[in-house]
Amino acid sequence: MKLQYAMKNPNVVFVSPETLAASAEFTAEQKRAILLQWKDQLQQLLVADEESMLFVGAKPGTSAECLRRVTDTMTRLPLSGSTS
Repeated sequence: MKLQYAMKNPNVVFVSPETLAASAEFTAEQKRAILLQWKDQLQQLLVADEESMLFVGAKPGTSAECLRRVTDTMTRLPLSGSTS
């Protein structure tokens, strides 16, 4: 159940992508799935930002920075089936 919640709300469950990567609660494959979901959500926010549809109080640029961190974190995770 925690995995499903993390998939829907990665930014609520984890303070940062790096926090997710350091978590011992999920496998590398689960972390990758959560990061992919997070990436998708951030890309949608960036589109909304470009269309001036962000919610009140949203800080411009924060989604882009977090997206960069999510992508960087994904590249550092071991691939499925990898023993390293």
